[in-house]
Amino acid sequence: MMNRKYYSFERNNYYYGKLLTSKDFQNEQDYINNKRRLINRVLHGVGIVYGLDVVAADDSSIILQSGMALDAAGREIVVPRTQVLKLSTIEGYSSLKTDTICLGIAYEEKGTEPVYAVMDTEEDGRKYNSTKEQYRLYLLDRKDCIRDTKTEDRYLTSAVLYQDQDIQVIQYLPAFITPQTVLKGRTEIRKISHTPSVFSFSCKVTADRMKPEQTVIRAENVSLEYGKKVILEQSFRPEDYIFSGEELLLDFQDIQVVGTGSEESAEAQSMKVTPVQDSVLEHVRKTSYQGTLDVDLDRTYDEKLFIAEIHLIRSDHHSMIDEVGRPPFDQYVSSAEQLMILEQLHEYLVPESSCQGQLPVSEVRIQEQGSYHSEKERRVNSSGVFEMSLGNGGEMGKVYFSDEIMHGLGNGPVCVEIGVEYISRDNISSSDRESIILGDGSIFASDSTVTDEKVFELDQAIKILPERGTFIVGVRPRSKMGKIGLRIRWYAYKPEDLEQRVYSQKDQKGCIMIQPDTMVLSPKSSVHINPVFINMPEETLTYTLLDPEGGKIDNNGVYTAPAQEGVYEIKVEALAHPEIFTHAFMIVSQKKTEE
Repeated sequence: MMNRKYYSFERNNYYYGKLLTSKDFQNEQDYINNKRRLINRVLHGVGIVYGLDVVAADDSSIILQSGMALDAAGREIVVPRTQVLKLSTIEGYSSLKTDTICLGIAYEEKGTEPVYAVMDTEEDGRKYNSTKEQYRLYLLDRKDCIRDTKTEDRYLTSAVLYQDQDIQVIQYLPAFITPQTVLKGRTEIRKISHTPSVFSFSCKVTADRMKPEQTVIRAENVSLEYGKKVILEQSFRPEDYIFSGEELLLDFQDIQVVGTGSEESAEAQSMKVTPVQDSVLEHVRKTSYQGTLDVDLDRTYDEKLFIAEIHLIRSDHHSMIDEVGRPPFDQYVSSAEQLMILEQLHEYLVPESSCQGQLPVSEVRIQEQGSYHSEKERRVNSSGVFEMSLGNGGEMGKVYFSDEIMHGLGNGPVCVEIGVEYISRDNISSSDRESIILGDGSIFASDSTVTDEKVFELDQAIKILPERGTFIVGVRPRSKMGKIGLRIRWYAYKPEDLEQRVYSQKDQKGCIMIQPDTMVLSPKSSVHINPVFINMPEETLTYTLLDPEGGKIDNNGVYTAPAQEGVYEIKVEALAHPEIFTHAFMIVSQKKTEE
């Protein structure tokens, strides 16, 4: 199992009276092991299969949880039990030179049960009765860790736009684009130093044969903590005529980073995107099978597997753990079970209907803690369109109602606006021209630039049903319209603020709130949950932890976090009135919370 190459598969042929030697039994094991390794390598991949989470136990120790991984040779690495390890006892600790390091794991074998082999030709005749498959851990500076090539690199490309001692900017793009899809780019700005700073980033993007042809990626006055990152997203729609096989170019120019008292720039870079005629699924299926097995198996590869990135606070004589992060290269093995779960969730979690309109050119969001929030986090909105029939008459003064329409923003008060949609045919360009008129359409009755058709004169009203999450549209023609159907576009908006959430509760019944309802704490620490009673007297509460592995909580509302990071939910319920309850969320993270 320690050999790094595969051999032609050849198995024993048994027959009556065959003399079996140690070589025959060794060949039997090699045949089975090599077959399994080959399947692991080409079918499953390289990375963590299950578990192997790493969390900080104290300033100098980590907790390695049990789990399994597959290395680049297809060998199984199994950690059978959770253990606490001192960093100073792990291989490579004394050679560390920086404050950002990686914890790696590798397959290893060790002989057990030593015996004396009488017929062994070696001098001491010492052999082992069995071989134990185990693992070894090691530490390495992050700058010396090399990411091995992965299959996904064929389909997702990246480029470092800018890097200095303080930040690193990486651009990600898909390597291909298919018809009737949108190209989405992602810019990550990561803080790589402990030095506090505020900076701004800007970059002009020229997209060859795409809409928009030019846009600017910008982040203003960003303040990040060490190891956190800002994510900037861009969307481009390709022109229909580009799918002829010629590569598209996205040029990143005028790259500027402005810090406190300094301004730096970087050289322009270009990234290629290949148009393909197939769908995404068809293209991946065709190209993922390509390759030469013997060349791939014989290539030089690194069998190291990195399972955690650790940030240290170093002095001349001592090192202290500041934070334990995720695996640096996201080395995970995707399973068929995950694909099945995604397929099931796809039926319930669908894109917002607002995504069907104009695409955002650049959207900003931040990972973990930070100062940026996307516009989608500040408000919830949706839109849609429906046809409303006026029957056979469209009589003046008669009221017509639509069916009950679900806006998709849940229960509670919302704001809904409607407009009548006009579509006319331009005989010159043979393309549709669209206008949407909100409010009194008679104002535009004489404006020929709005539509070639007659503008309808209507009185409009909207009835919102907060309890049902729906609304009904009513219209009343001011003049006879005849047999006609109206195409109505609607827009719904719901602010996510505390007052509305309190209002949505039945005030007369009372409710319970947790302030704050989301708390961040470090592993194995404790916090007290503070309930607030609204329109009801204080009474005894029960606390139920919905995740059995999410720590502990007593009858007084004191929660103790587990060693493993995660988000855990607690149900807080009135003992005498079980119908009154709320939920609190505990975010267990290595990041030290402020006092």
